Amino acid sequence: MKKKRRKLLPLGVKKRTTTELPALIALEAIGKPWFCEAHLTDLMAVSMVCQVAAEPGSEVHDAALALFDLLGKEPLVVSEVEPLLMFTNDWMQRQPNGRIQDAIDRLLNPLQQTAQP
Repeated sequence: MKKKRRKLLPLGVKKRTTTELPALIALEAIGKPWFCEAHLTDLMAVSMVCQVAAEPGSEVHDAALALFDLLGKEPLVVSEVEPLLMFTNDWMQRQPNGRIQDAIDRLLNPLQQTAQP
């Protein structure tokens, strides 16, 4: 049986200009008439990846949970969202690509993860 080769994120994937920009644009959009579901999704993605990648009970895991909770409330308040987003985003930038890719894979394929022995 041929082993499936895993495709990792490219080395430059965590360049701040490409990975942080959607979340920063979403942060800027909060409270503006052009804020949309895509902006909320960009913010939630940061939170969810950090929740999965971080150790449960760690400071970043707790911050990601708090961010996700805030994103479910209306109205969104920039001054509450911003520090949590910046903290989680900065943490994610410092993580190895493989760790972030594992978290993304687990989020995209939750059933596959539980079906493996």
